[in-house]
Amino acid sequence: MIQPDAARRVSVRIIFDGADITEDIAPYFRSLSYKDSEEDNSDTLQLDLQDRDSIWLQSWLEKAVSASAASKLKISATITPENWGSGGGSLPTGGFELDSVEAAGPPATISVSGVSLGYSSPIRQTKKSKAWENYKLSAIAGEIAGNGGLSCVYESASDPFYEREEQTKESDIKFLSDLCHDAGISLKCSDGQLVLFDQATYEAKPPVLTLRRNNGRILPASPKAYGAYGKDPNCGEYIDYRLSTGAAETQYGSCRVSYADAATGQLIEGTAKAEGEDGESAQCLEITAKVKDAGEAQALAEKHLRLHNKFNRTASFTLPGNTALVAGVTVQLEDFGGWSGKYIIKQADHTVSADGGYVTKITLRKVLPAASSQPSGGGDGEQTGGEETKTGGSTYTVKAGDSLWKIAKQLYGSGADWKKIYEANKDVIGGNPNLIYPGQTFTIPG
Repeated sequence: MIQPDAARRVSVRIIFDGADITEDIAPYFRSLSYKDSEEDNSDTLQLDLQDRDSIWLQSWLEKAVSASAASKLKISATITPENWGSGGGSLPTGGFELDSVEAAGPPATISVSGVSLGYSSPIRQTKKSKAWENYKLSAIAGEIAGNGGLSCVYESASDPFYEREEQTKESDIKFLSDLCHDAGISLKCSDGQLVLFDQATYEAKPPVLTLRRNNGRILPASPKAYGAYGKDPNCGEYIDYRLSTGAAETQYGSCRVSYADAATGQLIEGTAKAEGEDGESAQCLEITAKVKDAGEAQALAEKHLRLHNKFNRTASFTLPGNTALVAGVTVQLEDFGGWSGKYIIKQADHTVSADGGYVTKITLRKVLPAASSQPSGGGDGEQTGGEETKTGGSTYTVKAGDSLWKIAKQLYGSGADWKKIYEANKDVIGGNPNLIYPGQTFTIPG
């Protein structure tokens, strides 16, 4: 338990080119900033030093600039708060490639910056043309990660297969990013890894923090569980906030994915409809994409609807430093009117200053409610199933247009649970979970 009179402290450990330089730079330390992004943008780390005696400018800066150009140096840090009263413990930033060094003045300062995916990386700089034939998205990501000396983590249940995709005069990371966007999958580079993940899975996780207007104070007209103007101990503190909303390109009522199969003449379609306020919009997002069945079209429609609607409600908060607040975790907003609800952290900025100050700024987007779906093209467009659709040991009879993703979405509420059904029915399905047929009966595990 933290003592009421215990002083707040925060320490920073800095590793530069494999050596611990924390004590060496302590007299010159001004601040450290770590920016952790959920997707698309590289994480960054910036170290600011005072240089009144020109020690860094004269004896170190030239070497650092040369190393930055050659991308030879790495930098990392660990932030450790003490007696802070917030969760999280130590926060390791992971490794960064030295990207830039700047000198400014007066007063004389040096800024050293690193990025998680360096600009000199071949997968970022080299533009190439290549035909990718008979690849799954996970395999493309794995090969591209290997080309850049990175490892690959694939965390999505959906793994699209491509008979042929053309990469034309573009970098590997741009090509992979476009594939991920089209598939409704998020891409992030962090600490030597390319991470591909399904945002819906992260959004489903419980909030790590609740933020209430007035910093959780209970007003006299409210239940006096904590006394008039008392503080709810379950709410976090914040310094300031900003809320925003927008409808252009961020508020679609529905999304329809369609594909005309030239070989069979069949039109395959899947439609997802937004829930909540977004569902009141008359805008329909039309997507043409190659899909093998209505179940896949439906899953893709849900992902694109999420991709376009997710920035309809956004917010940002500045708080006392909290190492538990990192990109990809969720927080709950209460008593903020139309902005109340569950949010996911899109970006977290952690800044530690020389005087021991530590603040965290989080950029949020509202978690979207699950979309309702309707496949077509070989199916009747209705919810299907041969038995009671409960998960307590029931069975399910496959209908035209079904996929394991669609069945899991219907029965469990999340398509990401398709593996549970597959593992319980391997003897019926066989080795390829994408091949299921009308009339098959599956056991649905609880």
